[in-house]
Amino acid sequence: MTLMAILPFLRGLSPLTLLLRFLTACICGGVVGYSRGKYHRPAGIRTHVLVCLGAASTVLMSQFSIEILGVSGDTMRVPAQVVSGIGFLGAGSIMKNRNHVTGLTTAAGLWATAGMGLCAGAGYLECAILMCVIIYIALVPLYKLDAMHVKTAHALTVYMELSPDLRLSHLMKSLSAIGMQLNSIEPFGSSGEDYTGYRLEIEMLDHDLDIDLAMKAMNDLDEVQFVQHLSERRS
Repeated sequence: MTLMAILPFLRGLSPLTLLLRFLTACICGGVVGYSRGKYHRPAGIRTHVLVCLGAASTVLMSQFSIEILGVSGDTMRVPAQVVSGIGFLGAGSIMKNRNHVTGLTTAAGLWATAGMGLCAGAGYLECAILMCVIIYIALVPLYKLDAMHVKTAHALTVYMELSPDLRLSHLMKSLSAIGMQLNSIEPFGSSGEDYTGYRLEIEMLDHDLDIDLAMKAMNDLDEVQFVQHLSERRS
């Protein structure tokens, strides 16, 4: 049986085609969610699967209402609300922390996942699968390219152990003297009697600095007892 002969069957509303559409939505949503969840983003596998599955169900409901129940109306009126409704989930994953915003990629991924679910629900399975591949490429391989040539050239996240009585203004001046700017600082890890652990987001104002030079410069500061580079922040 040729592909062109199979496609009309997949567009139908039999129990088998419903199962295939829902499975496609769950698998594609799960792949995208995995790429987010393994980096501890707010929306992981379950969130993306549910978004994709819910979007698929709205298309199926509209198709069923018109083809089976005979209800007249625009088949895309209900599914169209998914595009705006998904904004609530996307907004919940976006966080602003001082000078930078995180969660934008996760929000965009949720929005794209909803569109992928609409395709799966409408029986356009080849489009949903193709979207899944492209979204995954954008989230994983392209991130590595972005991190290598853009983000890591200007920003880094570090764990630093400082004296408990150290003034933040003194640390900011010391970092500024070596071409860096402190964007955010928060308690992180364990602390002892003679040190406190922090997680810092640092902007490298001196673009001649690479990560190795930046780490050495921070390690040489008198007020820094220990410093270690953490994984790059993800949006």
